Order: sequence, then C-alpha cells, then structure tokens
Amino acid sequence: MTSTEKTQSQEYEFQTEAKQMLHLVIHSLYTHKEIFLRELISNASDALDKVRFESLTNPDILDKNAELKINLKLDKTAKTITISDNGIGMTKDEVVQNIGTIARSGSKAFLEKLTGDQKADSNLIGQFGVGFYSVFMVAQSVKLVTKRAGSDEPAIAWESKGEMSYSLEEVDKKEHGTDITIYLKEDESSFAEDWQAKSLVKKYSDFIAFPIYLPDDKGKDELINATKPIWKRDPSEITEEQYEEFYKQACGGFDKPLTTIHNRAEGIMEYASLLYLPTKISPMELYNYDRKHGVKLYVKRVFIMDDCKELLPEYLRFIKGVVDSEDLPLNVSRETLQDNPLIQKIKKAVVGRVFSKLEEIAKEEPETYKSFWKEFGPIFKEGLHADLDNKEKLMELVRYQSSNGDSADDLTSLKQYVSRMREGQKDIYYITGENRAIVEKSPHLEIFREKGIEVLYMIDPIDEFVIPNIYNYDGKQLKSVARGDLDLGDLGKEEKKEKKKVETKYKKLAERIKNILTNQVKDVRVTTRLKDSPCCLVADDQDMGANMEKLMKAMGQEVPVAKRILEINGNHPIFLNLQDIYKKDPKNKQLEEWVNVLYDQALIAEGQIIKNPVDYLKRVNDLLETASSTAKESMVAKEEEKA
Repeated sequence: MTSTEKTQSQEYEFQTEAKQMLHLVIHSLYTHKEIFLRELISNASDALDKVRFESLTNPDILDKNAELKINLKLDKTAKTITISDNGIGMTKDEVVQNIGTIARSGSKAFLEKLTGDQKADSNLIGQFGVGFYSVFMVAQSVKLVTKRAGSDEPAIAWESKGEMSYSLEEVDKKEHGTDITIYLKEDESSFAEDWQAKSLVKKYSDFIAFPIYLPDDKGKDELINATKPIWKRDPSEITEEQYEEFYKQACGGFDKPLTTIHNRAEGIMEYASLLYLPTKISPMELYNYDRKHGVKLYVKRVFIMDDCKELLPEYLRFIKGVVDSEDLPLNVSRETLQDNPLIQKIKKAVVGRVFSKLEEIAKEEPETYKSFWKEFGPIFKEGLHADLDNKEKLMELVRYQSSNGDSADDLTSLKQYVSRMREGQKDIYYITGENRAIVEKSPHLEIFREKGIEVLYMIDPIDEFVIPNIYNYDGKQLKSVARGDLDLGDLGKEEKKEKKKVETKYKKLAERIKNILTNQVKDVRVTTRLKDSPCCLVADDQDMGANMEKLMKAMGQEVPVAKRILEINGNHPIFLNLQDIYKKDPKNKQLEEWVNVLYDQALIAEGQIIKNPVDYLKRVNDLLETASSTAKESMVAKEEEKA
C-alpha cells in the first residue's frame, strides 16, 4: 500500500489483488443489488453487540441511558442513504485492517473461486466476509466516519469510489460509533425511497436484536423492525425465509441450512436456542479451531462470545446458531464456562435436541440424512471416541458403506446390518482401507461374497481410531476380515474340515515359505478366507493393521515394526504348482522368486507400496520368461508327437 500526503487527508492505493477482488465484488458477485443494505445493517448490529459486551468490563465506555440503535436517513434529492450506529466504532488502524484491506484472510481463495467462466455466487460472502463492498454496486462513492468507544484517538473518515484508492482523514465526531453515507448512482436512486428501505429491512433485517429507526413524514424516528430477537420469538411466528436470513447474516451461513432446531426451555433452567445444521461448510471453518462462526452465547440477550465451544462437543463443531441463557451471570468468561454446572446442563440439553433432530431426519427423510452424512459423517464419528456418555445414540446414527450396496450412495446403519445378518452369523464384519475401490476388491472378502455375508466398509481415517470404542453392537462383536484367524462359526463348518486336510498337505511348504520371508512375515498358514486369490496378508489379533499403520506414518508418528501373517490358498493352482516344485527340490531358486512375487502382490492387493518395485518387476519378468520358454518347449514337443 502506498500513500501520498494531501492537504488534510492521506490517499491510499488498493493492492493489486484487492483491486481485482473489488472489481469482482462490484460487478460479478451479487445477483440482487438490494443485498447491500442487509450487509451494512448486519455490520452495524455486530458493532452494537461488541460495545455492549465491552461495557460489561468497562462501564465507562457506554452511557447507561443510551439506547443502542441503528438509524437510517434517506435524502431523495441528494440521492444518499446514511446508516448510523452508536456501536464500538474503529480506530484508524482498525479501519485500515477491516475496511482498507479486502477479505485479507481469504482473498486468494476467493479470487480463485470467481475466476474463469464460473457463474457468480452471492453465497460466497458468507465464506469470505466481503459484504461491505457490495455497497459499490449501487454507490458512486461511499464515506465512512467512525470513532472508537473508549479510545482517545480522533475520529477517522474513510472515503472511496470503489476504484483504485481510498482516503483517510481525521475529523470531528463526538459520539462513538459509525456513520456510512452512500452516494447513489443515478440509476439506483430508488433505494433512497422510504418504502424501499422499509421493505428491505422487513425482508432481510427484521430479526436484528437492535431497533432500526427511519424518520417519518414529520421527521420523527419510526421503528421499522421487530426488535425481539428471532430466537426469543415463537417458532410459529417465523417463516422459513426469516430463519434462512438469520442463518446467513448472523451465523455466517452461505447456503440454505439443511435443517433448523429452534427451542425455548422454561422452568428450572431458562434458555432459548436456535441451531442450524448446514448443508455444507467451508474447509476453512471446519478445520480452523479458532473459527469465527459456531454457536454464539448470549446472556439475557447480551452477546457474550462467538463460537462458544463449551456449548457443543467438538464433533458437532459444524453446527451454527445462538444460545441465550437467562440464568448465567453477565460477567461470565470463557475461563469460567468450562466448570460452570449450568452451562453443562444447557450443553446436555442442546446436544439432546441435536440427536433428536438427527434421529427424526434419519427416520423420516433418509435422503436428507444421506446428504448430511456425506458432508459431516467423518466428523460426527469422532464422537464415538470422545463422547462415551452418548455412545449408544451415536451408534444408532452412524452410517457406513458396505458390500451390500452397489455404490458410495448406499449407506447402512448398524441396526440395518444386524437385521440382514445370515442365520448362524454371530459377528459384525468390517474391513478398513483408504477408499471403496481398494477395499471392495480386497481378497479378504472372497469367502464373504461366496457365503453372502455382508461386510461394512470403514474407509474414513477416523474409523481406525473409533472401532475399539464401538467394540460391539446389539450383543454382536465387530470383527475385522483382515485380522486374526478367520472363524465363521457354523457358517464355516465345511471350510474348517477342508482346512485341516490342507494344513497337513502344505505343512512343510509353509515352513519353507516362512523361512524365505523370515524378515517380512510373522507366520505362514493355510486359510479358508481365500477363494480366487493365491494369498493375502492379515494382522495378528493384537497387532496394528496395515491401514492404521499407514495412517500413523502419515501423521508423522513412529510406528513399531509388526510383522504380519501370510495366508495361502491351498486350492489355488499356483500353490499346487509350488508344492510340486518344493517336492522335487525344496531349495529350488525359482521357488524363492515365486514366494517373493506373491508376497509383493499381497501388499499391492491391499493398497500398500512395495519396498522395491524394480526387484519386483525383474522377478515377474524372469518368471514370465521361464514360463513362456516352458510353454514353447511344450508346443514343440506336441508338434513332434503329431509328426
């Protein structure tokens, strides 16, 4: 930013990126120009909230008799609109930071979102906070005069035409707060009409918790909004459009919410809550634990703090809204909230409401619940690890893909899985992995497909960490298809008989294979879980699985070396041939090559990376060369026999 001295003011030039963004905001962002008034009133409301909160610890900054309010003043002749508030105001540095720099926290991502031929989306303001600049859609210039409450610094005037630069100047202003004067473009003069202003306030800002005044024909201030906060009103009085507007303006939502949860509790504990389940949420909010939006805490309609983490557990961090308590003290702080018994009771009640709503959606609107789960399921499942008190409710709400579904759109609950269990099946089977494409092709599933036993696909990283917390459901244990010696109970009687015969047959070959792979595997054994594949790797019951090992390494954790077990399919042609090779020459060099190739293939089949791809390819090529040579000799021999 560069500046040049003027007689009474300083001129500042916007940064290149800011100029580009300003152009996009003015010319491409909004479908409806009228939205500018909503944005400015929302900013004024935030300023009033802040000064009221700051006055709790610094009473001197606010006159006890002063009414916190927003004033609109229209001048049809001059074609101006002035929006005034007696809120917190800004110092010069704050003006530069909050007004002079556009969406500084997300400008790059915002620009990327609006490049190319993509249609402009007005919902993006919720993601990047550029609402103030919507005023330039209707304004040829804007002047902002502000004075910070409790500061000795002089008032500052910011002025810009929304082009290359803006100016800053010290001015006289006795009262704290902010006045924004909009000089309308010639073809936007209708916004200076009284009926238009009243209509837009009613449409977009009726829920604002502060009075909005507009002078009537006699010059007397007329209240033009309902000052009772939306969360304090009876749900029957509120339209879906009003709920949606509050979600977008006050809660930082940038799309239509998936559902609304509005509740007012009276009696021993009195509070009101208005919560929203978003349709989706920006990654910046979801994984930023210092996020701006979340559940706001109010006490007796006085704003206390944004994103009150003490009201909801972390696994519900995607929920937005407001909780207003009548019983908490006004001087409550974040430090005292955690151990406050009342806040814990409110939290329990609020979480209970969320669960009830989710249960209702899951039962009555399965497609809507499916949309919710796809967006927030991996986060929601964190609760299975963190919230043991609500474990049973959580287990009813979790969903998984499974071998019973044809695609990722087919989700199942644990209850549905149990209802479909085969007669004689005693356990719930699951497989973990990186994604559906890998796990559904896993050799570990072969016997399950043959016998029609459903397997849950646990393919979210969090699944590995929460499985031990689930352990069992409805008396059925959860068992991994890729861990331990498989036991299907009554469903595997025939396989057990067959296994005993094959184990005897391959006992010596298995010992030889174990000797060859002594540095890679813990044991080698015959299995009944394979039908088409020659072999697979499984983890011992007490050892870390392959997917968990991969996740831990990705997190930078040191992973203890745990050899796995190689299971072989005694009925596969490859092992029938290897058995013949072993009988002829137990130390056959080619036997070693085959065993190493099969081990690497077992790793590949489960999505692992083999240690030495070059060695693997050389072994495969050598074996192919030998096989093709043998095939050629066989063909020649047959031709000679015919001759």
